[in-house]
Amino acid sequence: MQNIVFSIASPGLTMGALTHYNTHYQMNSNLYPTSPKLESYDFIRPSKTFKRVARSVIWSIILFFLFYLILVILSAVLMVASGWAGITIISFNPNFITLGVGIGIIALGGMFFIFLVKFIFSRTKNDNPLRMELKKENHPDLFQFIQALTNDTKTKFPKKIFVSPEVNALVFYNSSFWSLFFPVKKNLEIGLGLINTLNISEFKSVLAHEFGHFSQRSMKIGSYIYTVNRAIYNLVYEYDSWDEWLTRWSESGGIFGFFAGITFWMVERIRGLLKFAYNLINISYMKLSREMEYHADLVAVSVGGNKPFKNALRKIEFSSYTYDYTTSSLNSLASQEKSSHNIFRDHTYITNLFAKHYGMIGKNGKLTITDDDLNSSVTTSRVNVKDQWASHPTLKEREENIARVEVSCEENTNPAWMLFSNAEDLQTQVTSNLYHIGFPGTHFEGIKEQEFSEFIHNEINRYKISEAYNGYYDNRYLTEFDPGDLLDSPATNESFPGLYSIQNAEIIKRQNVNKNDIEVLRHISLKQIPTKYFEFDGKKYKRKAAKDLMQTLQVEIELGEKKIEELDRLSFVFNYQSAQRSGSEAELFACYKKYFSSLASVKDLEEVDSKFQNFTNRLYSQFRWTNEEFRLMATELSGIEKEFKVFLEKQEIGPLLENLEPASQREVLKEYIGSENFYSKTSTFEEQSLINLSSLINDISISVGTLYGTALKRLTDYQLELQKDMESSSV
Repeated sequence: MQNIVFSIASPGLTMGALTHYNTHYQMNSNLYPTSPKLESYDFIRPSKTFKRVARSVIWSIILFFLFYLILVILSAVLMVASGWAGITIISFNPNFITLGVGIGIIALGGMFFIFLVKFIFSRTKNDNPLRMELKKENHPDLFQFIQALTNDTKTKFPKKIFVSPEVNALVFYNSSFWSLFFPVKKNLEIGLGLINTLNISEFKSVLAHEFGHFSQRSMKIGSYIYTVNRAIYNLVYEYDSWDEWLTRWSESGGIFGFFAGITFWMVERIRGLLKFAYNLINISYMKLSREMEYHADLVAVSVGGNKPFKNALRKIEFSSYTYDYTTSSLNSLASQEKSSHNIFRDHTYITNLFAKHYGMIGKNGKLTITDDDLNSSVTTSRVNVKDQWASHPTLKEREENIARVEVSCEENTNPAWMLFSNAEDLQTQVTSNLYHIGFPGTHFEGIKEQEFSEFIHNEINRYKISEAYNGYYDNRYLTEFDPGDLLDSPATNESFPGLYSIQNAEIIKRQNVNKNDIEVLRHISLKQIPTKYFEFDGKKYKRKAAKDLMQTLQVEIELGEKKIEELDRLSFVFNYQSAQRSGSEAELFACYKKYFSSLASVKDLEEVDSKFQNFTNRLYSQFRWTNEEFRLMATELSGIEKEFKVFLEKQEIGPLLENLEPASQREVLKEYIGSENFYSKTSTFEEQSLINLSSLINDISISVGTLYGTALKRLTDYQLELQKDMESSSV
């Protein structure tokens, strides 16, 4: 389940308020599905695995803090010693030099000690500007629903309830080291994208999952471990005002700056040790997180039943995909200064559109995702590695977990929106806030439902390859060849259905999966994936077997490449024969020429973009760089930009400009191409130069991708036209 974290807990209602609440709730009890009365709830007790993993995490944390305590004691000794040494040096022979040396030594010890204890005073604030708080008087049915559910799960009512646009449900709170000793009141966030897809029973199950993390006292250890883990993370990975102060100190130069450099060197060495220790803890913590998810899932089943929760898990994954597609589409419209007044209306439209396309509409006309839907047209990986860093189990693992019990209960299949008063008003408010935060100060022209649907259909059909090809052209580049070399090829008796069959498309899909699998095996063999065992084709292997399996897989990939190359060439010959019958060989040649030209541009730009991405990843991999390192980085960035300029010189600028939106981006590209100016400089590194270059590379990537998609669309559509002409002439 996407972004689902912990359950909620806060003070309950007063007796008088509770009496009023119960009286009012009886009027709306039909909205809350009755929870089942089970003979035994043993299945929601913490499992032996949970207890074992929890003990492992606790011992890891204890060992970490013993190590940390030793460091703190040593740093305290260093601080006292450096203070004594600094004062002694200054008092021995007071002058400018001894004053600088003395203060530098004192500051070294003090700053080092502060580094090790500053996390105690840090506070992690969970901010999301897209959140909007709900009040009980405005949405009484929702609050009554949540109160009933907290009663069933034996948890407390949240301090506050918020809504956001996303497809999620989570509990958040501002945490610090002191949260270990003083309980923190937690808030509930409900993503309205979630509400947009689920019915009331499914929504009940999702919230029950959240509350399940705290439904038993024994499970509360998870929240304490989470707080400790977060505190350790802050110590090891967070860079704050202390680091900024140390940087300014080191850049001051002179004797004072010299001691700052020593301090920085010492801190980075200690940080490295702490990171190593933290990563060992985190492996155990991720295991515990997965066990907590399993437990919370069973709590959800205990009050909501198997079927609603299983349906909710599947719908959330699908709805998240359609939500991302919706927001991406609305971003495209925003670049044209057009906006929607209700993103959830648009999300519903996209979800239904895609559900119909994938055949996921049930007899009731609603989204229904079956086992066959999950397994259809999926070419599975042959390599299976347990992801020890995953905080959540996979959908398959979660379904297997809840299938261990069978709980049936009353279902309310009405939309979850029924729990909200004036739901449409709330949708438009959240949408308005989304645009206000995302596009501050922008004036938009509103779009109607019909305009949005037309835009979506145009975008889908713009690059959509006909289903007649059965996915033959999906997610890959065609084999590159010179069509002129195939003009004298023997005639083929191949048919269109035979050439573009599901079987041939499956060869291509399997090839893509094999290439991904061999990379996974390579990472296993190099210990870049830290695992001792893995599965291949359902059989368990030790890490050392990865190299032999890579060789086996490489042979399959080479054979697959030859087969696909043969199919691509045969495809051209087949379509060329069809073109000859209608005297349209030139048109087919033009389509192939345009496609291979755009393909070359895509590959050239991918090479430049890969270098740029590697550069930025390395740049932000550490907090501090020396001046000399910055100069080297500036030179490297300038070299990448020169390659980008060379790429642009080879392109037809007109088509690139046509696909850039808005007009201001086209003007930026014109000015950039028409001058010899560079954003980057070899002498100094400027972050704004990096941002400008990144923005331009991204814009050009979108434009080049558009040209490629258009070329492939034109080629495949033209081949279909040839096929239809052949069929017409033969009738």
